[in-house]
Amino acid sequence: MRAGASRQTEAIGAIAVTALVFTVPAVFAGLEWLHCLMPLPAYYFLSVYGQKQGAIIIAWALGIAGGMTFWTGTMPGLLFSLTLLPVGFILARADRENESAQRAGITSVGYLVLVWLVTGWLVGIATQSNPYLDLRQSLDKGFEATFALYRDSGRFPAGDLEEIKAFISQLREQVARLFPALLLTSIICTVWLNTVVGQWLLRKRDPSRTGREDLKNWRLPELLVWPVIMTGLALLVPNEKLNTLGLNVGLVLLVLYLSQGLAIVSSMMQKWSLPLAIRIITYSLLFLQIYGIGFVAVLGLADVWVDFRKQRLKKDVDDTSVS
Repeated sequence: MRAGASRQTEAIGAIAVTALVFTVPAVFAGLEWLHCLMPLPAYYFLSVYGQKQGAIIIAWALGIAGGMTFWTGTMPGLLFSLTLLPVGFILARADRENESAQRAGITSVGYLVLVWLVTGWLVGIATQSNPYLDLRQSLDKGFEATFALYRDSGRFPAGDLEEIKAFISQLREQVARLFPALLLTSIICTVWLNTVVGQWLLRKRDPSRTGREDLKNWRLPELLVWPVIMTGLALLVPNEKLNTLGLNVGLVLLVLYLSQGLAIVSSMMQKWSLPLAIRIITYSLLFLQIYGIGFVAVLGLADVWVDFRKQRLKKDVDDTSVS
C-alpha cells in the first residue's frame, strides 16, 4: 500500500517538474533560453519509467503547460519548444537500445535541422514572410536597443559612446555573417547539453549504469579532418564569399572538436580520480578565457593522431567483455 502511494507521489512530482520545465521559458520573459531543456524531462522519465508511464507523465505535463500558456497568452512560445521535445524521445530510445551517444546525437541534430527548415518554410508561406530574415532583423533590433541603453544612461562621454557604437556595429556584422553557423551550433549544443545532463541524472539515480556510459569515449570520424583543412584554405583565399563559408564551417567544426576535447578532459579526470572541486575549477579555468576554449578544441583535433584515450577505451572494452 505504501509502495503504491510512494510511486503515485513520485509520478505526481515527475509531472510537476516536467510541466515546470515546459511552462517557465514560455511564460517568463528573460528565461527563453530554458527552451533548450525541453527534451530533458522526456529523456529522463522515459528512461526511468519506460515508454508507457513516461509518455503518460509527458502528456499530463503538456496538458498543464498548455493550459498555463493559454491562460497567460504565451502559447506560441510553448509551440516553438515542442519542436525540441522529440529529441528527448530519440535520446531515450538510444538509451533503451544501448545505442551510441554519437549516433543518437547525429540523429537528433538531423531531426532538428529538418524540422526547423520545414517549420520555417511553412511559417513563411502562412505569413508571407521570411522567418530567417525576420530573426536576423530581431537580432539587429537587439543590438540597437543595447546601444540605446548605453547612450541613454548618461554615464558615458561622447568618445566612449563612439567606441561602443563601433564595437556593436562590428559585432552586428559578424553575427550576420556567421548566422547560419550560429543556428547550427545552437542545435548541436542543445543536443549535447541534454545528452550530458540526462546521462548525469540517470547515473545519479542508478549508479550501476556506468557500463552504458560512452559519452567520454566518443570520437568524431577521422575523415572530418579534411573539412578542417579545406576550411583553412577557404580562409586564406582572397574571396569574401569563400571566407564567409570558411568562417561558418570553421565555427561548426570548432564546436564539434571542442566537445571531443571536453570528452578527453573528462575521461582523463575520471582516470586520475580527481575530486569534484578540482574538476569544477579546471572546467572554469578552461572556459573563462578564449585560450582555454582553443586549447580544448585543439586537443580534440589532435586526438585524431595521438589517441589520448587509447588506454581508457581498451579498459572499457575489457570491462565489457568481462561482464
